[in-house]
Amino acid sequence: MRLKDLGERALLARLAPLGYPPEAPLPPGDDAGGVWAEGRAWLLKTDGFLYREVALKGMGPFEVGFRGVAATASDLLAKMGRPLGFTLGLFLPEDLEEGFVLELVRGAAEAAKRLGAFLLGGDTNRGVEVALTVSGYALAEAPLPRKALPGDLLYLAGDRWGRTGAAIRAHYEGRSLEGFPKIREAAFYPLPRLELLALSGLLRGSLDSSDGLAETLWQLADLGVGVEVEALPLYPDVLAFAGSEEAALELVLYGGEEFEAVLVVPQEGAAAVEARAKAKGLPLFRAGRVVAGEGVYLRGAPLPRKGYAHF
Repeated sequence: MRLKDLGERALLARLAPLGYPPEAPLPPGDDAGGVWAEGRAWLLKTDGFLYREVALKGMGPFEVGFRGVAATASDLLAKMGRPLGFTLGLFLPEDLEEGFVLELVRGAAEAAKRLGAFLLGGDTNRGVEVALTVSGYALAEAPLPRKALPGDLLYLAGDRWGRTGAAIRAHYEGRSLEGFPKIREAAFYPLPRLELLALSGLLRGSLDSSDGLAETLWQLADLGVGVEVEALPLYPDVLAFAGSEEAALELVLYGGEEFEAVLVVPQEGAAAVEARAKAKGLPLFRAGRVVAGEGVYLRGAPLPRKGYAHF
């Protein structure tokens, strides 16, 4: 079967178990993989992309390098892993200017530095166009899988919901982000939240959101539960950019590239999670709950499954 007919999710479901350790700290197909070593989980994540597919209007190589490390780190942090180091695999045309490559790696190094981690080298290859592969590893005392039970509450961590979607929309529509500094910052420098680590031990499960919030919620529902979304964050700048509440909701649900986390919280632990997040300065929005059943619903209506997929 051709990949375009199979689809990315089905392909990943077939690939993930191949060679995966049976007693791993996270199940195959989760946001990151890992192994146990001396009672602790060492997590690994690899992410790859073409430069032209992620470089929004106004971005340079520094921002794209930054974004590459941020994307990889987001998956590790969603699993309660503290990032320690990253490597870069670069595919570069031979006529590319040296300064471009230096800025690309400087951006990656800056993102790693802000996360308290390091850039540990990597590999360079000749390619027909610029492409990056970023690998990151992290240490987790209690790795957090994708898990949910009926009665659990859903929280959205961070404040990039809808903002990255607005920046992507602006890119494709040729719109300026002048007057929308938070939207620009969210897309150009989407630093993942180290503050998530403060919630370790209080959560049932966690998922990185990069393919879009709706798709992430559907991935949660794939665990065999229903998801009821009761409210979504609608920030004033996203509303102003979108022009209406309906258009703003579309950006929140289907924008993607947030590199934020969807958190599953046992109902009895909600107060502790909210207090810990507030103490650490982590934005947190209660969005809904997990129920018995199947599918994803927004205020009682079925939520269409749409999101980014490579195939």
